[in-house]
Amino acid sequence: MKNHKIPINYHIEELKTKNDLSERTKNICLNDSLKTLYDILVFYLKHGDFTSIKNCGKKSNMELSYLAHKFTEDYGLTLENLKLSKDERAFEDFKLYCYKNFNVPSEESEPHKKAFLQKDFPFFKYLMMSFTYILDEREYFIFKQNFGYLRGKSKLTLQAIGDKYNITRERVRQISQKVPLKLEKILSLYNTDLDFIKDYFNYQLKVKRDFILIDGETADHINEKEELALTQKFYALAFGVLHRDKYHLFQNRLKDYENYYLVKKELAKRFDFRALYDTIEEKLDSRIEADYKLPIDTLIEDFIHPDASEKYYNKVKSVTKRIVTEGFGIKLDRENNLLIKRNTIKKLSEYILEILRDYKRPMHLEEICEELKKRATKIPPNIESLRSSILSIEEIMAIGKTSTYSLKEWGEVKTGTIKNMVREYLEQTDEPKHIAEVSRYVRKYRKTNDKNIMSNLKLDKSDTFRFYKKGYVGLRSKDYSNLKGELANLKPLG
Repeated sequence: MKNHKIPINYHIEELKTKNDLSERTKNICLNDSLKTLYDILVFYLKHGDFTSIKNCGKKSNMELSYLAHKFTEDYGLTLENLKLSKDERAFEDFKLYCYKNFNVPSEESEPHKKAFLQKDFPFFKYLMMSFTYILDEREYFIFKQNFGYLRGKSKLTLQAIGDKYNITRERVRQISQKVPLKLEKILSLYNTDLDFIKDYFNYQLKVKRDFILIDGETADHINEKEELALTQKFYALAFGVLHRDKYHLFQNRLKDYENYYLVKKELAKRFDFRALYDTIEEKLDSRIEADYKLPIDTLIEDFIHPDASEKYYNKVKSVTKRIVTEGFGIKLDRENNLLIKRNTIKKLSEYILEILRDYKRPMHLEEICEELKKRATKIPPNIESLRSSILSIEEIMAIGKTSTYSLKEWGEVKTGTIKNMVREYLEQTDEPKHIAEVSRYVRKYRKTNDKNIMSNLKLDKSDTFRFYKKGYVGLRSKDYSNLKGELANLKPLG
C-alpha cells in the first residue's frame, strides 16, 4: 500500500549524505537549481529522467533517477501532491534557510510544520534548539550561565567557567563578548532574510500606543506555552531585534530589569530615553536623606530634542509616566511630580520629631511610645530608655515633670505643670472661672479633660485654689467679694 504522505523536503546536501549521491551529482543539481528533494521529484515527474540537464552524464542520471523513482513509488507522489500552498512554500523556505545558514537538520524543523501552517509556530522553542547547532559547546554553556537569559541559572565567574573547560579567564571573557553578538546576528537574519516568519507566530505582546512592554508576565506566557525557562531580558533582546524597524530597545542590555520597553522609533529620535532611564537609576541609587518631589516636565525638558513638536512632547510624557511608575515604582502626584522616597534608614529621633509635627501638639511619653510602635521597626526596650532618647533631641523640650514633650519651635507652649497653667490663667481675671473655660485654656498646651484638671487641682497641697458650686474655680489669693451678675451668689465649697 502506498504511503500518500509527502516526504521531508531535504536539501541536496542532506540528500547527498542520506542517499550516497556523488559530489558531481550534487553539483549538477545545484547548477541547475535543483536544490531540494521536491525540485528533483518535480523535474523527474515532468521529464522522466535527468538527461536534459547540462553536464548530467549516465552515472548522475542513474543516481538521480533511482532516487526520484524510489520516493515517487514509496509515497505515491504526483505533480499534484507536490504542489505547495503559499504557507507550505514559506515553511520549506524557512526550513532550508535554517539548514544552510544555521546547520539545523531538516528533520529537526519538520515536526514544527503543522504549528507553522496553523500560524502558531513556537519560534523561541525552535530558536533555543537551533542554538545547539549554531553555538559550540562552550558558547552554549556561557549563553545559559552568564547573561541572565535563563531562569534559575546563577551567573558563574569567568574563573569557574575557565576551570570547567580548562581555559584562562581571559579566553572566557573573549568568548563571552562574542556570544551576544552571535545571538543578535542570528535574530537579525530573522528580521531581514526571514522577515515573513513573523506572520506565523503570535505572542500577544503588550503593545501600548507608543511602546511594547516586555515584563515577567510576558515571559511567563511564552515559557508556559513553549515549555521554556527564558527571562524577560532574553525576550526583550529578541523582540528588540525582530521589531527594530519600528521600535527601539533603549535599556542597557547588560543589566537585568523587571520591565523592558521597546519605544517607537519616531519617539526615540526625538527623546533620549536611555539618558532619562540612567538618570532616574542614578538618583534612586544615590543616598536620599528625605523625600522630595521632582517635576516630570523638568526631566523631559532635559532630554527632549529642542525641535520636538507639542504632539511628540505629549507622547513622550505619556511613555515617561509609564516607565517611572511601572519600571521604577515611583508614584506621581496630581501635579505630575515624581515622589522620590528616602532610601536611608530613618533614625529614632526623626520618627519622634515626625510624630510631634504630625499631631501638632505636645504629647505624653506613653502617647509617643504607642505611635512609635506603629511607625518604627525598632524602638527602645523600655519607657525610661525612650524618655532618655527624647530628652537627648535638641529640638524637643520637656513640659512639667518630663512626661510630656513639645517642640521648641512651638514658642507658645507652656512648660509648667497643669496647676501652674491654671493658676496663671486665673491670675489674669477678677472672677472665678468654670472648669470648662479652664480646661479650654489648658488644652491648648496639653491633652487632658475637665475631670483630670479638677482632680489635679483638688490634690494640690499648697491650698492655692478655691472651689465653688456649679464647677467654678478661683484663687484663694484673690478677693471675689464684689462679684456681679450670675456670679453674685456663687458660694464656695467647704
